[in-house]
Amino acid sequence: MTRINEISRGNRLRLPVLKPGELPSAAFLAEWANFLEDCVKKGVALSDERWQRVTVKSKSPHTVFALEGSSAARVDSDFRVGLTLLMGLLDERETGQNQ
Repeated sequence: MTRINEISRGNRLRLPVLKPGELPSAAFLAEWANFLEDCVKKGVALSDERWQRVTVKSKSPHTVFALEGSSAARVDSDFRVGLTLLMGLLDERETGQNQ
């Protein structure tokens, strides 16, 4: 969590969240994909099981993440679905880079 929050803070990211019933746009997916790519470059494995417990804690002044079960309330109920989708897309890149 510390490392992904450092990436978010260092890039001053205010990552978008999905509203209920909203489909992600290409720009939405690109922004999250860039963030996850930065995570991979900084040594955060997308295969880490803790990603399933990551929640958005706040978005001001940058996106802050926490692990589910902490005092943070989930802001976006679709966050896990979107994150899983992006991780699946980028997992192939991570696997290819490690070979």
